[in-house]
Amino acid sequence: MTENTIGSFFTKMSNEVEKQMDEDLKNFGITANELEVLIELRYHKHGKKLEKLAKAIHVNDEKLKTLTTPLATKKLITISNDTAMNTDEGKELCKKVAQHRRDTDQTITAMLSKDETLGLVNVLKKMLKEEES
Repeated sequence: MTENTIGSFFTKMSNEVEKQMDEDLKNFGITANELEVLIELRYHKHGKKLEKLAKAIHVNDEKLKTLTTPLATKKLITISNDTAMNTDEGKELCKKVAQHRRDTDQTITAMLSKDETLGLVNVLKKMLKEEES
């Protein structure tokens, strides 16, 4: 198996998961990537600097802007002094759809043994750690 094959598998899996989540989240008026922003901000009571937010969700500044602009328009977040923060509406929506994320994880892990799940999590963490370096 070549690296290109592994990379294409990851790309296909990522695209399929995002597509499915986007379809499910249409009822809430947000995308899977916008949900990532809301979930990340959920843990920061006083907001998070945009630069740190971009790193936390593994996107560049331009992509972050395309995610935060509609969230701010929908009044799910506020942006002030280069800091994004969930509004009460954003926090409430985040609670409602966070369960979807857990359901998706459960669907994926149901196909794997416990050892396979732990191995996959460890590999993904290692890959993300390398990306951050």
